[in-house]
Amino acid sequence: MHARPYPNTLRSEVFNNMGDATLAIGLFVFFLPALPLYADEKDPAAGHPRSSYEHYSGDEMEVLAAAVRKSRPQMHRGGWEWGRLLSRFIDGGRRQKNELKIIQAYFLSILDRYRESKQAEEGPPLTLFHNHRSWGSGGRMRIFAELVRQGLLTGREQAEFRELVSHSLVVNFPDYSKIELGVNNRPYGINSGPAIAARMFPKMPSAIRHKPWLDALWSELVEYGDTTETNYYPYGPLYLHGLIDMAEGMGKFETERDFLYAHARRYLDYVHGGGVRGNPNSGARIIQDRSGIYADPWNAEYYAGAERVNDGHAWYRLAKHFKDPEFLWASEQVLLGGRPPGGADVPAEYMDAYRRRYGWFLKRGIKPRVPAGKSKIGYFSPLKHKVPDRLYLGPGRGSGRPFVSYFLYDRNNNYMHCCDDAGGRLYEYCVDGAKFLHTSGKYSSGRAGVAETAYDLLSVLSPDMDFPVDKTGKMSTPSEDTWKLASMAVKLVLNCRTGPDSKNWFYDSEIDLFRRRDHPKLGYAHGNMDGYWYLNNDYHLRSVHLGTYKASASFQNLRLGGPKGEKILAAFDTVPGNLEVVLKQGEDSRVLEGEERTRALSIVEDGRRAGSSLRLNVPEGAALSITLKGLDEKFDAQNEYTRVSYDFKGQQAGFRLNERTLPIYYHSLYNRGAILVRDSLRAENKGDDSFGQFTYRNFYGARSRWARQTVLTAEGILVVRDKYEPCRDVDGYQASPCWLLMAEGEVPAEGGNWFDAPARDHAWWQDQKKRVLLYLHQDKDLSIGQVAHRASQDIGGATHNAFARAVVRAGKPQVWLSVMVPFNEGEDASRVAEGITTRVDEQGSATVTTGKLKITIGEDGAWGVTR
Repeated sequence: MHARPYPNTLRSEVFNNMGDATLAIGLFVFFLPALPLYADEKDPAAGHPRSSYEHYSGDEMEVLAAAVRKSRPQMHRGGWEWGRLLSRFIDGGRRQKNELKIIQAYFLSILDRYRESKQAEEGPPLTLFHNHRSWGSGGRMRIFAELVRQGLLTGREQAEFRELVSHSLVVNFPDYSKIELGVNNRPYGINSGPAIAARMFPKMPSAIRHKPWLDALWSELVEYGDTTETNYYPYGPLYLHGLIDMAEGMGKFETERDFLYAHARRYLDYVHGGGVRGNPNSGARIIQDRSGIYADPWNAEYYAGAERVNDGHAWYRLAKHFKDPEFLWASEQVLLGGRPPGGADVPAEYMDAYRRRYGWFLKRGIKPRVPAGKSKIGYFSPLKHKVPDRLYLGPGRGSGRPFVSYFLYDRNNNYMHCCDDAGGRLYEYCVDGAKFLHTSGKYSSGRAGVAETAYDLLSVLSPDMDFPVDKTGKMSTPSEDTWKLASMAVKLVLNCRTGPDSKNWFYDSEIDLFRRRDHPKLGYAHGNMDGYWYLNNDYHLRSVHLGTYKASASFQNLRLGGPKGEKILAAFDTVPGNLEVVLKQGEDSRVLEGEERTRALSIVEDGRRAGSSLRLNVPEGAALSITLKGLDEKFDAQNEYTRVSYDFKGQQAGFRLNERTLPIYYHSLYNRGAILVRDSLRAENKGDDSFGQFTYRNFYGARSRWARQTVLTAEGILVVRDKYEPCRDVDGYQASPCWLLMAEGEVPAEGGNWFDAPARDHAWWQDQKKRVLLYLHQDKDLSIGQVAHRASQDIGGATHNAFARAVVRAGKPQVWLSVMVPFNEGEDASRVAEGITTRVDEQGSATVTTGKLKITIGEDGAWGVTR
């Protein structure tokens, strides 16, 4: 249990001491390089905001302020640094008047640009809140409030800014039916400034007009209890800053304080004191610039991925609102990198930077505190739906301690930069200031085509594919003369962009997007949001499109499968009367009938299962499209029938349900479709040793199951036991856990059952370079190997994929055992490997010995570590 948050004694400085007269007045993200931390003092316009203005004379400040105003500093798609300068000024007791002069110059440069745009003969007048250009606009509104408070704006300048705000609210939000309604970085980041503007100018007609939109956005958050943006860098800090601004502008820190506190604590779970970090679908490389961090802590950032947005300042703001020492600790971790472990001396320059950055807290006696607790399950929507999100393993979150994170959520976001159906992936393995595993990058997913096997989890592929990837590091192309499974996990449909209607949402065919039933004129969503929270599991299947083919192909046993069993929709041992065949030649298409249809379809004695199959005979220079229509199947897609499948011989199978529904980043010949078995979840400790467990069903096959059990010892040794129970769908398929290690040179031409690799990153305080050895349990039925693998660009460095491939058989469980042992660079890896022994008995129970440690994981879930 967490202690209740501190009472609300803080109101945003935006709203303090402002007179009534004044108050009445999906894209891709491209971040600019980090701010220069050493400004060229000879150029008065360079390097602002600077780390200090205290040493400049009055005359020098006049020159600097004029140069800043003339330089037109960034005010669109960012500019967060100017909001931080305002925080620095206010939290420093408003004593550094030189800082205020620079803030004023920045603000006046905005008014200058607005005047110039109105006078220009071409182009529209400047606005503040257009789409992504509105990011950081909350800070610009706070700057205006402070300048009014200080008496530094004339009546004309105040009126001019009020005009700019009013104009922007109208022009940037012309039609609320054509704006995204959702809880993610875009709507919340965009509305950071508008929310504060609506509170500053409550009688402004455009602000009154905008308020229902703000209420609709907020309702989405509290109705579901969380965001659907499942990754963190770079989008988490964007969202959190927008959330804080909206909450301040809408008074939510007063009215919905408990909810905001719980929401922030869910994000706090992502942070640990390892000095290195991974994320479920984004890189988090360390910015190796200690001198820069120490020189300018107000603009310092330790992790790359959200440069200038400044994750540390989001936590700083939350720590102020709640006076929470654990939020303060989180800010220090992501801004300065955290302190060394074991009571080691902290460099004087580190503590000096800490004092300059966190003086507000020091004056109030608030010190950073490591969050309590050890291994745990993390939950989305912790106060409402309580959906399993992460599995965290470790003895605690203190500096340098072993830490492992798994991504559990099985309704993965299909459009917010975290696109693959890869629940159960291990995305973070950190020990003693070294990160050994983290291959879940922003571009690992289907949207970039890196590979289905680009994650540290179990993968299953058809027998005619290279495993895990081909020689180019990509998924190989299946052969056209092998029978295999084509399928679609129905869970992928429920929240997708073309999915079914539900209680709260309906598909608007005019825009190919979803709208809410209770306010259809307020916004749209890129998918059915009910699907993310398991609120639309009832499914009505009316048709199945089996693809469009330019070459002949064969089909057998179109079926539903899942916990309820198997239901054949069309065996294809005869030609179904409700099978529509469309001939496509160039731009022309028509439904085939009579003799033409008969020639296109034939029954042959061939099949993946016993019996006959349907042969599609495609004419040269044409394509044939086939759809089974007239279905009326109603079922629970979570608990009854979880997968639509057919057996197929050809190269590329197709799938579309109910004419319109096709998830993005989906492949019919391999999709995990994993459904988490929540009762299987375990996260526990014995002393400082940790154990975690989860099981997924519907794993590549309708009735297949994958279970993973993990022990993380106090020393940081990781032992993983995987068990796959294949169903008939994947009989004869190849499967293995994939372990993606940092590449070092070429893939060895020959190898045994172990591989070693350097750490992907090291904490700033870790001078001893680290390596990790992966040891795979040998078995006569396993083919162990390693291949080069394409890697997401934000992870950094090439990747080698190690595996122990098995051919799985229906009804016969397959067990794998993997061991990872950290060691110091310079040690002999072969000596480390010689010290490891593994055993898997006939029941599937596993035993590992390494040095004086013995780790056991039983088939029954019993586990232990003895020394």
